[in-house]
Amino acid sequence: MATVQTVLGPVDASTLGVTLSHEHILVGMGEDNHHYPWRFDWDATRANTIRELREAREGGIGTIIDLTTPDLGRDVAFVRDVAREAGINVVVATGIWRDIPRSFWTRDPDEIADIFVHEIETGIGTTDIRAGVIKVANDMGGVTPEAERILRGAARACKRTGIPISTHQWAPEEVGWQQVQIFEDEGVQMDRVAIGHSADTTDVDYLERLLQRGVFLSMDRYPGAPGRPSWEQRNATVKALIDRGWASRLMLGHDYAPMPIVRGQQPPPPQGPTRYLFVSTVAVPALLRDGVPQDAIDTMLRDVPRRFLTGEA
Repeated sequence: MATVQTVLGPVDASTLGVTLSHEHILVGMGEDNHHYPWRFDWDATRANTIRELREAREGGIGTIIDLTTPDLGRDVAFVRDVAREAGINVVVATGIWRDIPRSFWTRDPDEIADIFVHEIETGIGTTDIRAGVIKVANDMGGVTPEAERILRGAARACKRTGIPISTHQWAPEEVGWQQVQIFEDEGVQMDRVAIGHSADTTDVDYLERLLQRGVFLSMDRYPGAPGRPSWEQRNATVKALIDRGWASRLMLGHDYAPMPIVRGQQPPPPQGPTRYLFVSTVAVPALLRDGVPQDAIDTMLRDVPRRFLTGEA
């Protein structure tokens, strides 16, 4: 059995268990956690994050794919600390999100690939924590020239290392299709790619066109947000794809992160279980009631993420 790189080192892929496809452990918009650390109560943030991760583990989650990049305030030392305390597997990412640093605007894709490969093979920053996935992002308006460099660099890093790519797309504008075309142009093996935020559209035909190119889909952002499909609509889209025979290419997640706690502010009291458990406690029972078989659920939550992370058939 193959191994998967986590913040605590490689683990046997057979031990991943239920895996959430697109999450975050700590997000610092504007990298505020690095630039203005004095604004945050790190003891309270750590305790709250550990609590939520423990709830996730006790609720049956074995592994979280954390797609936090440098421009989202990535802090892998923090993630390793809380993952160890909570007893949960966390796969962390190399790559770049939407806020592409100016230093990348003119970098050659091969140089970008070198950066990503270093974080995969050597470690992130000054740590020995190695990335197990490559994250890229394109939003409203599609792929900009600067973002195309990131996509091509990610594609070349994927080809060099075998580590998969997970994307952020703006599904209402079918931006995932642009991503697929660039990856195909770069010669990426398409089963090393997951097109993320795919449950943000109810256009099943568009999603099936992506699947027909050989990619995985991350059906995430449960339970939804104002102006986007509700969790019931997301479930309907997932079921429609399962009914068309695509359970073996679908993963589920939330795109959730416990927020860092600002110094002097009390965090809101927990309102029910951590949101890391929404899929398990709400969406999955509803899918089962709607006639989705248990083996399809197990495929999406266990088998597909394992195959995505390892490249195994």
